[in-house]
Amino acid sequence: MQFTRQAQQQPQQLMTCPQCDNVVPIGAPFCNICGTRLYPPPTTAQASAAAAATGGAATTTAPAQPGAAPAAPASPDIYDEEEDEEEEDYEYEEEGEEGEEGESGKSAQTAAPPPAPGEIQSLLQRLEEQVSQIDIYFPANLPDKAQKINAWKKQLQRASACARLLERPQIQQIESQQALRLRHHIAEAARALDYTREYTVKLVGHAGAGKSTLLAALIGRDIFPRLAGGAVTGVRTRVRLCRDDEPEEMHVHFLTRAAFGHLLSQTQQAIKTAPTQKMREALAAELNILLKASEAFGDTYLKDDQPYVEVVPRERWKTESRRYIEEPARDSEEPRLTRIIDYVEYRVHAGPRSVLPPNSVLVDLPGGAAGQIYHDLMLREELKQVDALLLVIGNNRFGDDERIQRIFEEVRQAVLQNRAFDVASRMLFLVVTHWDEINSPASQEKALGSLRPFLRELPPGYASYHRHGPRHTYFFYPLRALDALLATLGLAGTSLDEERQQEGREYAGRLLGIYPELLKMAPSLPSTTSAQEFEQVTREQHEAMLQYSGLPELTHDLQVFLTENRYEVQLRHAETQLAMALQLTEDLCWEQMSQLGVESHDLQELQQEMRSRQARRSAARFEHLQRRTNAMLDAWNDALRQFDSAISSEKSVFQRVLQTAHERAAQRVKIRITQGNFDHYIKVGNRRTEDSPAMEIGNRWTDIDGWGLIKALRQSLCMALERELNDPARTLAEAFLMPIAYKEEVDGSLDINRVALGEFGGELDEIQKAYNKLKRSIREKARDICLYVTLGELLNEEKYAPTRENPAVGALYRLTNAQGRAEEIIQQARRLMAPILDTICNGLARSTEQRIARLFRYELDKLQERQVYDSDRLEAQPVSQNGTFSDIVTRLYSHLTERVHTSEALRQQLDNLQAQREAALDQWVDLIQEVEALKTIHRQE
Repeated sequence: MQFTRQAQQQPQQLMTCPQCDNVVPIGAPFCNICGTRLYPPPTTAQASAAAAATGGAATTTAPAQPGAAPAAPASPDIYDEEEDEEEEDYEYEEEGEEGEEGESGKSAQTAAPPPAPGEIQSLLQRLEEQVSQIDIYFPANLPDKAQKINAWKKQLQRASACARLLERPQIQQIESQQALRLRHHIAEAARALDYTREYTVKLVGHAGAGKSTLLAALIGRDIFPRLAGGAVTGVRTRVRLCRDDEPEEMHVHFLTRAAFGHLLSQTQQAIKTAPTQKMREALAAELNILLKASEAFGDTYLKDDQPYVEVVPRERWKTESRRYIEEPARDSEEPRLTRIIDYVEYRVHAGPRSVLPPNSVLVDLPGGAAGQIYHDLMLREELKQVDALLLVIGNNRFGDDERIQRIFEEVRQAVLQNRAFDVASRMLFLVVTHWDEINSPASQEKALGSLRPFLRELPPGYASYHRHGPRHTYFFYPLRALDALLATLGLAGTSLDEERQQEGREYAGRLLGIYPELLKMAPSLPSTTSAQEFEQVTREQHEAMLQYSGLPELTHDLQVFLTENRYEVQLRHAETQLAMALQLTEDLCWEQMSQLGVESHDLQELQQEMRSRQARRSAARFEHLQRRTNAMLDAWNDALRQFDSAISSEKSVFQRVLQTAHERAAQRVKIRITQGNFDHYIKVGNRRTEDSPAMEIGNRWTDIDGWGLIKALRQSLCMALERELNDPARTLAEAFLMPIAYKEEVDGSLDINRVALGEFGGELDEIQKAYNKLKRSIREKARDICLYVTLGELLNEEKYAPTRENPAVGALYRLTNAQGRAEEIIQQARRLMAPILDTICNGLARSTEQRIARLFRYELDKLQERQVYDSDRLEAQPVSQNGTFSDIVTRLYSHLTERVHTSEALRQQLDNLQAQREAALDQWVDLIQEVEALKTIHRQE
């Protein structure tokens, strides 16, 4: 069953847009009329570090010019046993390349800018100039052709009006990222409305999925070389379907010398930035291959200006095509010509059963196992421009979830980007090849179980548009790709070459095995068959095999999409993109007006306000002064947020400077210890025997004043910290004062002279002095808080006065039993004093850092607003009063409002600023009115 027929049979669930009452499908992220967001955007699977290391693509597209950048080689498409072995040989390389290549590819994809406004307008202007001939680009038998063409023309006019919005000065002044988004939506709409271009149909799949076999069946020609012995496809190959009066040729396009040099430099740079040793070795091997290719073939094929093109006529394809396409096995030492080839293009006549018209181009991209580092980038580049996409999976990869997952993520990201779910579902065709190997209920159930999880990666509602297979129960197309190709060749009367003879015999054997099924489909067939060779299969049997292969269903659906449904899908896509562009423009207008002080989002209220502004010119001056002084408060709060961000970071500068200050203070005390400043707490003397005849230990005694020593060490540390805490206090204050300085010098929002519009003298000078004094007091407050918190913490004797039970203190007391000269005992005591000091200092910086920051932040808050108690009663509630900075702002506003009456220069500047603001508002209001008009016209249509 065709998916287009299924979409008609199953009614779609609908809902109403709350903004414009337009009927839209349930699950649509945006209204395609007004652009209102209905649901949050779908969560797309995040692209892995390397997308589809084994993914490949084959493309149906308009003829394209060869790119200047070097292309990566392709991997084999025709499935055989040798190919699987080759893929395993390159498995290690995929893991190493994915980190570097995946990130760079993702960046390249997201960083590519949309076309310039001039390019968009040129395209739309060309389409409008040719609109009188638009009907020749639509199929003659297209249902409701006149109505669809009329709708297309109206959307083309609407897109041109949207493109002209990009010329507005206010649009050109907005933030660059927002302007890029707006250009992207309009460019997408213009591209969707381009009725003159060839629509692209791309096939994406891993190596061995049967991609080339399917392509050959679609065009009705078997042109791909058969590769064996560990060889893989090494270049990008194109198949251009030419007219019958054109010769069939193969054009080999080589790189220029500059492009090959760029490829070398990129590979060398990738080696330097490779994150793993395995990846560096793989890239180094690739660089060696490139250098060998350049040495062997560079003088002949690498040209300086125009790329060299080798033309091979049709009769020499069989003998020479492999030379330009086949890449030897990985362990081969021979130079590789494929490394200096940009792409190979076959120009062939479209077969009678070809699903594609002449001038279409099929591009076969690498499958991801060829070892070069750019094939994933090529895949992403191809997916940027896609109208219909065939996602090809071979049943030999059902269980390879990781590889297939990468391909699905790339496809999902490309297809769902800025597209409604139903549009994405209808343009995507999931094809499963090698279905002839599913020959039992158990294998079928296993295959279906492996495929069902992939449904989650497809657009929501995909299964409602796709019901395929003999009983219309599969959400994918089950294909016997090789049978489809051989049946197509048999119907065309094409003789198989020697390399296909064995496959022809196997084809005849499969026909015998499924002949009872063929009889059910085609009762007119003979009741029995005895064909043993391909040539013995009759035309009727080929026709039945083609039907049984599942290819006719796919080709019919693809043809219907290309000739009918693509217009509906493209028109819907253009409507959605234009609605999103208009909604984004309106949001930008309101955002800009909000920055100009407009809070209301009511257009009529705003227009009425603008009409009455002349009558309130005097009040507008005071409002402008109010906005300027309020901006000072906003700037102050922004500086506070920057201070919080700087201080709360895990490894802030203040934390490092504070730790360094404590270490320097401790080092100062240790120097004093080595200088003997604490020796008097260790007393060593002689003991006379007659004074204590019972003691025979020796004639030396040692007395230690431990508590006095610890107290003296703490006092010395306090003095050292009082000196060293200057740097942390300065760093703490600058964490707030640096943003303040930026807003004074660069932004100007905290520069009193600029806020006052250059007015000076009298009270303004006093306000400036008070402001400068406030900033000096912040530095002093930072030092006071650092000292207060740190020295107050040291007063805690339980934490910072170790007792005799402490190991460091106990080691010092054990000197009382030591024997030796007095000088030796004193030296030992000095060495044991340092661990005691470390015990006192331990954790002091960490325990005070957050308290210092919080207390300083509290003092900063008090500069804006403080809580005071006006009454001595215990139950009295605190009242809020302006802090010092708020008082300064209030004084500034009050003085400026008084000076307005006396200063003609100030009144003139305020009037000029107000006029500029009103002119800007008028421009934004005009833009909103134009956007609303475009929306209203489309709703009426």
